[in-house]
Amino acid sequence: MDSSLRNLLYTRPELYETVYDGADHAVPRMCERLFERHVGGWPRSLLDIGCGTGRDLEYLAKRCPDVVGVDYQQSMIDYARERRPMIDFRIGDMRSLRLGRTFEAVTSFGYAIANIHDNAGIDEAMATFAAHSATGTVLLLEVINAMADLLGAGSLPREFTIDAASYRAVARAEYTLDPWHHLLERNRTWLAADGSQVRDHARFRLLYPQELAHYLARHGFTLLEAFDNTDLRPGFTKPSLFVVAVAR
Repeated sequence: MDSSLRNLLYTRPELYETVYDGADHAVPRMCERLFERHVGGWPRSLLDIGCGTGRDLEYLAKRCPDVVGVDYQQSMIDYARERRPMIDFRIGDMRSLRLGRTFEAVTSFGYAIANIHDNAGIDEAMATFAAHSATGTVLLLEVINAMADLLGAGSLPREFTIDAASYRAVARAEYTLDPWHHLLERNRTWLAADGSQVRDHARFRLLYPQELAHYLARHGFTLLEAFDNTDLRPGFTKPSLFVVAVAR
């Protein structure tokens, strides 16, 4: 979505899963608890927008019989289809995706919505969530916790390691904030074991709580709860805000 986006891990999805190890399925395990609380059990159908390599969806598919995963990156979907052929994976833009059906649950994790930087695009993404929701559909959304001390010590990951047979590298990330446009910029340089370097660049939209409440209400959702990563599991340091809403 952002023409300036560069990410080694999107071009090498197998490396993505070594850098982001899934934290012992912390996010899908959280979904289990939230589904019990707000659905009364497992939903019968689930749409995951921004599914990446599909690892979280594979875990959820063990209990949910009808799941669809969508991602913007062709490389991620190709990898997901190869590794997890039992799941319906599709290419799609969260601003314009229309599958012509609704689901009992819609999820979007990994800061997928943060890759949309303008207000009109956020509205379009929320409209996509609404288009795939019926009355009572539960929406689980992960955003960057804009209320956190993002540039403070320990808030954002600055050191990254790839230790795979095919590629070994370490990276250092630097972050800057653009408060006027609510954007967080990350520049990351990978130094490979052979001495070569790869530079990444990404920008992430920050959504503050009242903004989120506004966009959700505008598209027919009622905000039920929001909590930071400290409620997810001890030691989970990614500065996330998890939002739970229901379609009216």
